[in-house]
Amino acid sequence: MYLVYYSVEISNLSENKQLSCFMHLQVPQTPTVIPQELNSATSTSIAVYWAVNDGDAIDCFQVYCMEELQASKDAGALVEEYRVTVKESHCILEDLEPDRCYSVWVMAVNGTGCSLPSEKAIFKTAPAIPTINAEDCTVCWDTATVRWHTSSASAESFTLEYCRQHSPEGEGLRSFAGIKRPELKVSLEPNVNYFFYLRTVNPFGTSEQSEAALISTKGTRFHLLSDTAHPALQISSKATVIHLPEKTKFTGFPSVLGELLPARGCHYWEIIVSACRSYRIGICYEAISQSSVLGLSDTSWCMRCCPTQTSSLYRFLHTGVMSDVCVTEHPARIGILLDYSGGRLLFFNAERGLVLFSIRHKFTDAAHPAFALEKAGVLTLRTGMELPEFVKHS
Repeated sequence: MYLVYYSVEISNLSENKQLSCFMHLQVPQTPTVIPQELNSATSTSIAVYWAVNDGDAIDCFQVYCMEELQASKDAGALVEEYRVTVKESHCILEDLEPDRCYSVWVMAVNGTGCSLPSEKAIFKTAPAIPTINAEDCTVCWDTATVRWHTSSASAESFTLEYCRQHSPEGEGLRSFAGIKRPELKVSLEPNVNYFFYLRTVNPFGTSEQSEAALISTKGTRFHLLSDTAHPALQISSKATVIHLPEKTKFTGFPSVLGELLPARGCHYWEIIVSACRSYRIGICYEAISQSSVLGLSDTSWCMRCCPTQTSSLYRFLHTGVMSDVCVTEHPARIGILLDYSGGRLLFFNAERGLVLFSIRHKFTDAAHPAFALEKAGVLTLRTGMELPEFVKHS
């Protein structure tokens, strides 16, 4: 223990009388860091509180912070020590890394000296900000399956927030909390643009809000279902490209389905077919057998491209041959409109905005977009666009 002596003049004694007295000032006792409270952190900051002895004279506190090395980091890596000086018995440590553990300890300081350091306490920051990629989401008329990515290993749940892009004043955000999986299906209004935001939650706090993702129900967006693909087909990582390599030997029918479209509203998508000369594209009901050949059953409808030496023959199939159309120009892009409300399935030369064929039928069930390659080549799926003008006027 240290002592210091001060000489003090007492002015309330007799006018010319002085008294020197000595006061003892002790070094403060060791503070006690209070364990981290739940929901007290952000992705880049932690709130730290500590207790002190009531009788201590304290000028300030020195707060130390050091990142705890993760198992994935090199054991010999240098770790930076972070120190701040504060007057109060609490502080917020900022500019930290998301989803990390930090050791924190405190020393009390007065004119005599510093206390011993407190015992170290472990604090954890909230998870990193997640990312919504609109291209990974599925949008079908009045619903959207919103999908996202997070790099946080400690994420326990997510909070999804959204609003209309041009919402009336005071409408505010709608939100879903406690989401356990990195996706959620949301009911929306048709033909409306929405902004979606996301936060990641762990026991110690919530991340900042993600950047806005624009998701529009003005167009249909879906992906290929890799688990429905014939073994001979190669599906891209983004689930938008189908490839049948040259000289591939296969049995059966090399087809793949897209995500299921609900039996309401209108759905439009396009296929880039310039890298494939022989293919089938169309729709089929959910109950169709995977071994079925597209267009030969009563639950599938398709367009089959059969190239000839001088032209392309398009055969439109449902329970067998329905109709043939011969064109001298081979379109590079085919558009398909599935119109439940109008009872139509239309095939377009999407480059020229021309109808190739129209099927009138009262479609009653949810349907999969369907694709098949009969010879080596590549089909590329394009989705998410608003209805082109030539489709609106068809």
